Amino acid sequence: MDRECIKIKIPDKLTNPFFFPEKEIVIKVSPSGFDLNENFIYDILFFLGEERHRPWEHLNEALPILRKEWEKIKITLEELHTRRDKSNTLPAMKKGIGVFLQFLFWSNEKPVILKSPIPFDSLVYKPVNVEERLGFIISRPGLFHSFIQLGELMEEQKKQNAIRAIKKKASKL
Repeated sequence: MDRECIKIKIPDKLTNPFFFPEKEIVIKVSPSGFDLNENFIYDILFFLGEERHRPWEHLNEALPILRKEWEKIKITLEELHTRRDKSNTLPAMKKGIGVFLQFLFWSNEKPVILKSPIPFDSLVYKPVNVEERLGFIISRPGLFHSFIQLGELMEEQKKQNAIRAIKKKASKL
């Protein structure tokens, strides 16, 4: 599948030096379907006014892909920590944190907003103390404990998403 390369300015709602130290980036976008080649592609395009896929409106398609992506990242991070390979841990943790944030926001049926302070209070379904826990992870992404905490956040958000799905289904009855 050919990807289209686009040079874009990071939208204001996604400005965050941890994820985007530069003001502009080049992204590769799949012309059709859902692609996790890079974190926040669909959120970026949404805030730029592009009419593309909106994963937070298609949760049955998007969330399983995010869960699979997290499982791949988790295996990579386990291997990196086992080898004590700190030089490659940061890129993998950034990818994992990004997948978690997408899962968190999208499972609340919203695009991701990264601008500080991240509006966790606008999310109904979220892990307990997500703001403090994620702050710890982002401030120390190379620590093994940060990786463990990220995994726990992901598991808790999977449960929150199940609660959301049950409530949504019950409201339709």
